[in-house]
Amino acid sequence: MYCVNHPTVETLVTCSACGNPICPDCMVQTPVSAKCPACARMPKAALVRLKPDRIALTGIIGLVAAAAGGYVFGLFVSALSFFAIIIAFMLGAAVGEAVSRASGRFHGREIAAWAAGCAALGILFPLFLWGVSAYGLTGPTITYVIAFGGVWKLLWMAAAAYGAWQRNA
Repeated sequence: MYCVNHPTVETLVTCSACGNPICPDCMVQTPVSAKCPACARMPKAALVRLKPDRIALTGIIGLVAAAAGGYVFGLFVSALSFFAIIIAFMLGAAVGEAVSRASGRFHGREIAAWAAGCAALGILFPLFLWGVSAYGLTGPTITYVIAFGGVWKLLWMAAAAYGAWQRNA
């Protein structure tokens, strides 16, 4: 008996679903038995996909949670700046949880990246509010938001993004 895909390779193994002979190179080990690549593919019904309305809800919830968490983060940073990195991580985990719930507990790289991005933006939110309240919405305000905080701001953003990523990856 010769493999269906490789006619020069002799084999004794057959696909458990269709019965075609398959060689070890073609064989896909499943929890049940060995199958050919065509039979081992997941049916489209088994693939989990987010619907467009769920994606929109996830996006909105992520931004709202990041803004609310960022506002609270801004209040705590002024009083407890030593623990800001821990608070930033907790902010990221909270944003990640909100995104996870909004997506229906869907986990994947896309959702994790969105949660991480929202959490990082949440760190910038209080700085943006302070800049707008102090200077108005102008070019120097945006420069102030980007420049204020330096390395600490980047560490806080990284901690928040990591917390959100870990929750959804």
